[in-house]
Amino acid sequence: MKDLQKIFIEIQDSLIPTLDTYEQAIYHYIFRHTYLIGEESTLFSTKRASIGLGSGVAGTPPSESQKSKKLRSLESKGAIKILERSHRGILVAVVLPQEIENLIETKEKFQNIDIENLDFYKNRNLLSAILEREDFRCFYTGKKISTDNCYLDHVIPQSLGGDNSFKNIVASSYDANSMKNDLPVDDFTRKLYKEDLLSLSEFNELKQKVKDLQDGKMTPKLQTIIDITSS
Repeated sequence: MKDLQKIFIEIQDSLIPTLDTYEQAIYHYIFRHTYLIGEESTLFSTKRASIGLGSGVAGTPPSESQKSKKLRSLESKGAIKILERSHRGILVAVVLPQEIENLIETKEKFQNIDIENLDFYKNRNLLSAILEREDFRCFYTGKKISTDNCYLDHVIPQSLGGDNSFKNIVASSYDANSMKNDLPVDDFTRKLYKEDLLSLSEFNELKQKVKDLQDGKMTPKLQTIIDITSS
């Protein structure tokens, strides 16, 4: 029991901060179908595997191609091993946090970084961390963006007291950035909806994203910040 408790703590404290939402859900699914029931591997089907994202707009499940992509990214991070591919699915094994090279050391490095006080607006080196968090899409419209054509935006405008923390800085397209200007974020989201730039479901999803951001639930990836601040 103590060993299982230790593993859960290491998963939550050391591994989860390095994974995005889909990666976390898939890792937990594989962990549940392997280690927790005493199996070395499980057959993962990108068509049928229910990875448990909950209900509501924010719980929208990934596509088959997205699941496949996230399996590869989990493997590249050392969190799982892909053992075999066949017409039946993908045979995978879970890798526990203590077995992932440098993971615990990475957590210790991260603890020395005061992310709450990093300036994500003035420090342009941190742009890649914000872009990665947004999956290289405009935070407001979902339009694809890159380092060459994105703009950093204050969700709460500086004129209204907004700071430069990761809870207030997002990556946006030029059009969204220009349209928002100094509008309060609630007014801007309504404007996007009224001008048919967002559907009702997209409007509700954006409102939830803003809340998650301001609640500190959209932290840039741990390893990316370490790589940036260590270079």
